[in-house]
Amino acid sequence: MRWLLPFLLPFLALAQAPYRVEGEARYRGSYPLGSWEGRNPTPRGEVVWDGERASGRVCLEQRAWDSGNGERDKKALEILRAKEFPQACFYPQRARLEGGRFLLEGELEMAGLRRRVRVEGELLDQPSGYRFRGGFRTRFSDWNLERPRFLFLEVRDEVEVYLEAEVRR
Repeated sequence: MRWLLPFLLPFLALAQAPYRVEGEARYRGSYPLGSWEGRNPTPRGEVVWDGERASGRVCLEQRAWDSGNGERDKKALEILRAKEFPQACFYPQRARLEGGRFLLEGELEMAGLRRRVRVEGELLDQPSGYRFRGGFRTRFSDWNLERPRFLFLEVRDEVEVYLEAEVRR
């Protein structure tokens, strides 16, 4: 059995090598008469998977949110307190395939708070690594954030967050 160890060591090291993550985050907010979306192309970081355990950090720059409406984006940055908390970071703790779905659990740090989130999606094999597509739902109230208003209508508390990322060694 000892003779296998030299052959297995490179594979064990590879299993724990960090993956670079680069992607895009999008959100969708809604109010009684409609919805709008914004995007952020800045998510970057590194993650490590070891069985189901995961670690690392992926952050995005809060000031980079863009809904296509400057006034709405200016208000969003105030609500997110982006000057005080310029980044939002995800710290993965578990990653696993479950019935064809890729589940990623960890903590999201945003606006001075840290909350558990569960991201569901798909992990697609690619020649250069993987492509992840997924998302989660959160609430303004989970982060003690003021809900924006559109004219006289208050935005719904729940926000959908979509993530897409290239994951490479």
